[in-house]
Amino acid sequence: MTTTDRNDGTPPEGFWRTGRADRLGLVVDGEHWFPAFAEMLAQARRQAVILCWDVDSRVEMQRPCHADRAPCHLTAVLHAALAENPGLTIHLLPWDFAMIYAFEREWLPRFSRPMSRHPRLKVRYDGEHPLGASQHQKLLVIDDHAALVGGFDPSKWRWDRRAHAADEPLRRDPDGHPYPPFHDLAFAVTGPVCRDLGELARDRWQRATGERLDPPGEIDGPAPWPEAHVAVALRDARVGIARTLPAWHDQPEVREIETRLLRLIRTARRSIYIENQYFTSHRIGEALIERLADEDGPEVILLLPREKDGWLERLTMDVLRARLIERLRQADRHGRLRLYYPAVADLEPKMVSLHSKLVIGDDREINLGSANTSNRSMGFDSELNLSLLGECEESRAAVTAMRQELLAEHLGCPPEAVAKAEEAAQGSVAGAIDALNRPGNERWLEPLTITLDPALDRQMPDAAVIDPERARPPEELIDMFIEKKARRPVRRKAAGFALLIALFVAVAALLKFTPLGETIAPRELLEWLAGVRDAPGGTWVFFGLAVTGLLLGMPATPVVVIAGLLFGAWVGFGLAYGALALAALTGFFAGQFLGAEALRRLAGKRLDQLSRMLARRGILTVFSLRLVPLAPFAVVNLVAGATHIRVRDFLVGTLAGLAPGTIALTLFSDQLLRTLLDPSPTTIGVLALITIAFIGIGWGLSRWLALRDQASGAS
Repeated sequence: MTTTDRNDGTPPEGFWRTGRADRLGLVVDGEHWFPAFAEMLAQARRQAVILCWDVDSRVEMQRPCHADRAPCHLTAVLHAALAENPGLTIHLLPWDFAMIYAFEREWLPRFSRPMSRHPRLKVRYDGEHPLGASQHQKLLVIDDHAALVGGFDPSKWRWDRRAHAADEPLRRDPDGHPYPPFHDLAFAVTGPVCRDLGELARDRWQRATGERLDPPGEIDGPAPWPEAHVAVALRDARVGIARTLPAWHDQPEVREIETRLLRLIRTARRSIYIENQYFTSHRIGEALIERLADEDGPEVILLLPREKDGWLERLTMDVLRARLIERLRQADRHGRLRLYYPAVADLEPKMVSLHSKLVIGDDREINLGSANTSNRSMGFDSELNLSLLGECEESRAAVTAMRQELLAEHLGCPPEAVAKAEEAAQGSVAGAIDALNRPGNERWLEPLTITLDPALDRQMPDAAVIDPERARPPEELIDMFIEKKARRPVRRKAAGFALLIALFVAVAALLKFTPLGETIAPRELLEWLAGVRDAPGGTWVFFGLAVTGLLLGMPATPVVVIAGLLFGAWVGFGLAYGALALAALTGFFAGQFLGAEALRRLAGKRLDQLSRMLARRGILTVFSLRLVPLAPFAVVNLVAGATHIRVRDFLVGTLAGLAPGTIALTLFSDQLLRTLLDPSPTTIGVLALITIAFIGIGWGLSRWLALRDQASGAS
């Protein structure tokens, strides 16, 4: 029976449901989570449901691996559990990831290959969310009896020992490459609350696949518990379940995690302790600012990564974080804010990849799960957190012990030392950290100092673009990326693009199916082009000519189309993309060398207009100009150099903006050639579909912008 606070049966504020956990334990770091996952799965009897953001079938769950004693990699663990339990079915539901993560993901997992498939291993991918959102819940639920909930995925780059040693030999991905130290957390629970978690997992499965899963029913015997890896922190615990769900189809928006965290922050009196991968949520930030401004407010201890791992996140999320942290520092008139990142000796850079998502308030409640303290985790992505509620002295002592255990790991000392230091500091967590922190030891907490580059700050858009808290209507995206005065040129170019594609197809049809083809002989022309391509050095000759032509003002579209015709879709894409990038950089440096005054004499008013656009928001403007070319390719390169935006910003915007169109045009060109050479129903049908899609996009964008202009004029 689900436990509730109120007479009307509804759960407390910020929870979907609350329930009792017979046992609850804190799982710290991958050396415990991965084998705990494997051991709990091995004890499943009827039903296991796995929700995750990422999965890698090759990841080792047991390290060091002794395959003769126990299955090691994830596929072997799944198959062993199914072999040991004939009545078991495993349902694995990873996120159907966005292409931006394509190079980080395993494209064909072992368990999806014909030789490794199992009839009772059901693998589906979850794409049931708004455009740009993700399914980010991380949950293993076993027979509605036991569960793991936290920030871990059964994937690469997440295993590590608690020591986070710089030279840890087992910290390698499935390809054998080392990766930085990694810190994360989860809850292990058993008991009645797992029925609610099982219902949540089955509902997610049904939404993603359309397939209804029945509950596993009553099962005799004790619930699985990984005793060797997870200590029981509390028995008979009261646990709250909080979710984030975006508005999608018939699903209303759910912001339980945000509601709970705000309540936790606003009611804290002594201390707020936060570990998180991201820190960009404006509502969480505002609540902390209010508490820091209070004369008798709590201490605020923030543990964050020094910086994010990927260049894109450093250019986007880290900028938003820096803006918010600056506001916190300005509000900290009473000196109660502490900002740190976990550091490790002999590691360059000296930082742990912090992935945990944890908030503790006054040791009365510990909330952790999959949700970052970011805007998208509060309203846009699907998230799942659990809260241990400190309703009695025993449960509050358990929360205190967990917090002290985490601080002890980060400070490189035993938990007892943290407890004594807090007692000596009259309960002050910040005072205890000050007393125990020893920079330069094996482990310590390094003060996090962030300086925000004004130029980068000016160029980066606000959180609504980078870190949205809900889906943006298409017309708002148009307003963000295409200024009103630029919409008419964009409409003309979109319509022209649709016309160009139609013209390509019409000419190809005339050459193939009318007497004109006998006069021009397209096959002979194509054979001549193939000869040029296959000649010694032909690839480099094309590449050099393409770069030269682009520098001299040749439009980018013909270069991409010719590359697709000559070299096929993927090789053509690589050559065209490389030529565009090299020509862009060369033009950029030429613009720097010539300077604005020399270019102004050549380009006139166009230079002034582009300069203002680029100076305002460099990366975003370059990205927009590459995606929707309002000015000639060569002109944009020269003006960007003369405007003195940073090379990094120019290159990031260029590479990101050129990729979609280059891929699309090379695919189209390759398919056009295939249809000319082999006009079968299949090739004609594929070309027709691609053509219809391109024409539809071009015409649709042109029409959409026209309607948007009319609406703007009427308002």
